[in-house]
Amino acid sequence: MIMIRAVQGDDRGQCPALIDEMFRGRAAVFRDKLHWDVQVQDGWEVDRYDGLNPLYLISVDADGHVRGSLRLMPTTGPTLLGEVFAHDFDEPVDIRSATIWEGTRFCIHPHRNGSVLTSTGVNLVTSELFMAMCEVGLSAGLTQIIGVYDPRLIRIYRRIGWSPEQLAMSTRYRTSPIYVGLWDISETALATMRDRSGMVGSVLQVEPS
Repeated sequence: MIMIRAVQGDDRGQCPALIDEMFRGRAAVFRDKLHWDVQVQDGWEVDRYDGLNPLYLISVDADGHVRGSLRLMPTTGPTLLGEVFAHDFDEPVDIRSATIWEGTRFCIHPHRNGSVLTSTGVNLVTSELFMAMCEVGLSAGLTQIIGVYDPRLIRIYRRIGWSPEQLAMSTRYRTSPIYVGLWDISETALATMRDRSGMVGSVLQVEPS
């Protein structure tokens, strides 16, 4: 069984083992596998946005190990799109709204990446993280998630059942374009993802009271 834990950045000291695995996993993906120009210190890939109290969604297996994660931040404050990518796209993208959050640092940890796939051929952890994003968005009263992605992921999004609306494109990175898009948050989108994944009910772990 894989479940998703939601951890607020300011509370990450309450689950140090999970946070350690998450940041080390990010280094393994973004520096070692994708060769992004990221800062890694003491084995952790951390940027300044990790210090702004983001919400982490962390996939945890039955043994308590991290299999993947992502980061959510409100667009009313500093964001990667508004600062790092501010001038990179062919059309200006300046979205700031209390009902739109930015999703970044999505990664599936390579050392924990098993072969469990949904009926549509998508890694189950990937599907669960996307369902968790939609669940959190619904509970927080959000309307959309905004994020940057590359063309190779479009097929995955279609198979999951939750595709973004493309807003703009950039050719400044690597050998292929990247896009910025909006994912609409709705009960319909969540129901579609559950149907595609074969999951029933919430993927979010209920914390003890």
